[in-house]
Amino acid sequence: MSAEVSAAVIAELIERLQCTRDPQLVRSYVPSFHLRACRAGDVLLQQGERWTDAYFVESGLLRVHSVEPDGKDHTKSFWIEGTMLIPLTPAMQEQPSSFMVSALEPARVWQAPWADLRAALDAQALWQPLCTVMLARLLDQKQQREHTLLALTGRERYLRLCHQQPALAARVPLVHLASYLGITDVSLSRIRRQLRQQAGPL
Repeated sequence: MSAEVSAAVIAELIERLQCTRDPQLVRSYVPSFHLRACRAGDVLLQQGERWTDAYFVESGLLRVHSVEPDGKDHTKSFWIEGTMLIPLTPAMQEQPSSFMVSALEPARVWQAPWADLRAALDAQALWQPLCTVMLARLLDQKQQREHTLLALTGRERYLRLCHQQPALAARVPLVHLASYLGITDVSLSRIRRQLRQQAGPL
């Protein structure tokens, strides 16, 4: 299988997962994926632990975040239905994780050792294309997030998120949404109140 064909297969798989949210797609590659029913607040990966598993979100919402020694909690990203979290690089796989993964709401998450997924995809020459596609997407998201944090005001960041991901903006609790946007929950509450006032009565 050529690199171009492999990349196309992986891109199609990712799109299908995000559109259908069907766990049977990932189980067709790795039968060892098993269902984990999470309650809000459950931790799937602890900060400081090695990241040993791959996760596919069938339903619910996961949050990737880090906690500083002083207790401050910083939200890095959110993962919704149809997305997979995989340790893609040797550093992610071998070193203690610098972040944790928690369920922000009740969720159905399919979990399997990432090594099983790698072996199954390696057998079809698909592991490296998967890493390439997902790392490219993560890099693009990271660059966009850095630009947003550096170039936009808190109000502009919130409005952009509401425009690009309105469902996410509505689902995430204010305190975690504010952390993700790089502002305080008090500031975000004020921004929301100002926007409601400007919109006027319906």
